[in-house]
Amino acid sequence: MAVITISNELGSGGVDIGQRVAQNLGYEFADKNISDRVFRQYGLTKFNQVYSTAPSILDLLNSDNLLIVSMLNEILEALAQRGHSVILGRAGFAVLGRYADVLSVHIKATLPDRVQRVMAREGLTEAAVVEEQVRDDEAMHRKFVQRFYNRQWDDPAGFGLMLNTSVLTADTVVNQIVAAARALEQQPLRQEAVTTATIKVDSVLADAVTQVLGYPLPG
Repeated sequence: MAVITISNELGSGGVDIGQRVAQNLGYEFADKNISDRVFRQYGLTKFNQVYSTAPSILDLLNSDNLLIVSMLNEILEALAQRGHSVILGRAGFAVLGRYADVLSVHIKATLPDRVQRVMAREGLTEAAVVEEQVRDDEAMHRKFVQRFYNRQWDDPAGFGLMLNTSVLTADTVVNQIVAAARALEQQPLRQEAVTTATIKVDSVLADAVTQVLGYPLPG
């Protein structure tokens, strides 16, 4: 089995691509809404405020933030441990990249294309305002990943695939990810390889994930 993490720039089309990849492969799809719902189910309600507010993320002295990020890591691992899953965002590549059965993907596009796509999707007309929104979102992701994982959000070294939707069609991107995932599923793993199947998940957390996804871990 394989797990796919997708890191995507706002306006790159990563959400739709992730959903299509999951559908094509028959995988579970977990976006930030899933992880946030698990957080609430698991008893923590502050994470969304921390993640979406840059000053809080950059508050190096706030130990509560570190606790929340630690809990996020546990949730991402709990989702990955189920196998056959596509996990969108939430620095999944940084948390899960060490596992041999994880394919980490970064989806990007040029700034003008991202701005135009966000404008079209949300029915907006002020390009300058949308560009600021896109730039702010990117800056927030960069700061979050750098602060808590000491990684670069878009460093090619952290990904098995980096795909540009300004150059490639969405169909091509989906097909490339699906092909890479299937190849990973068929690839023999070294005896010493560490996979997501070895992850130990707290039973309360496992129950929370099951409740949010609506069905238990496949048998």
